[in-house]
Amino acid sequence: MTPATDPTPFGTPTPFGDWLRAHAVPLDHLDPAAPLDDLEPLRGVLGDARVVAVGEHSHFIEEFGTLRRRLLRFLVERCGFTVLAFEYGFCEALPLDAWVRGEGADDDLAALLATAVPIGLREPVRYLRRHNRTAATPVRFAGTDVPAAGGSLLPALAPVADHLRRTDPEALPAVRAALALAASFAGDSAATAAPAWPGCPPPTRTPSPRSWRACASGSGP
Repeated sequence: MTPATDPTPFGTPTPFGDWLRAHAVPLDHLDPAAPLDDLEPLRGVLGDARVVAVGEHSHFIEEFGTLRRRLLRFLVERCGFTVLAFEYGFCEALPLDAWVRGEGADDDLAALLATAVPIGLREPVRYLRRHNRTAATPVRFAGTDVPAAGGSLLPALAPVADHLRRTDPEALPAVRAALALAASFAGDSAATAAPAWPGCPPPTRTPSPRSWRACASGSGP
C-alpha cells in the first residue's frame, strides 16, 4: 500500500475553507457551566425551528459531550426548548422523564441507568433535574429508540403488566406468559436477542396468549 496523496497542498485556499473562514464563529470555551453569550450567533441559524438535532460522528469523545451540554443549556435557557429527546429506549425513558421532573431522589439515577448504555446521558439529565427545580415549565425527557436497543420486550411489557395487575387481574396469566416468553430471549441488544429467538419453539413465535402460555410452560401448542 502507498499513502494517499492530497493534490491540494496544506494551507492552500479552497472553496470550503474560504466559506468556513467567512462563517465560523469561534467559541470562548467548552465549560458547560460558563456563560452562554458566545453561542448567541446560533439564534440566527435556528430561526423559528422547533426541533434541533445535535449529533456527533464518534462516541466517547469528551469534547463532543461537553459541547452538547453547553448547547443543551443554550437551547433550554435562552431559546425555551422543553424536551430533550435522546437515543434511548422509549419505554426506559418514562421513569427517567419522571426523575428529571423531580420524582425520587438524586441518587436514584444510577438505578435508572443500570441496564442501559447511557453514553453521554448522565450529565444532561442531571442538568435537567437541577433546572426543573425552579423552572416555570419543566423540561421533559424522551427516548427515541426501541426498548433495550431491540434486545428485549421486557421494558415495554413491564408497565403494561403493572397496569393490568391493577385494572384487570383476570389478564394476569397471559401477562405472566408474555413476560416469561420475553425473558426467554431477552438480551442487551438485538445482536444478542436475535440468536436466542429461534430457541423458542416455533408455535410460540406468535403474539397469541395461548402461544405465550405454551412457551412459558414448555408444553408446546
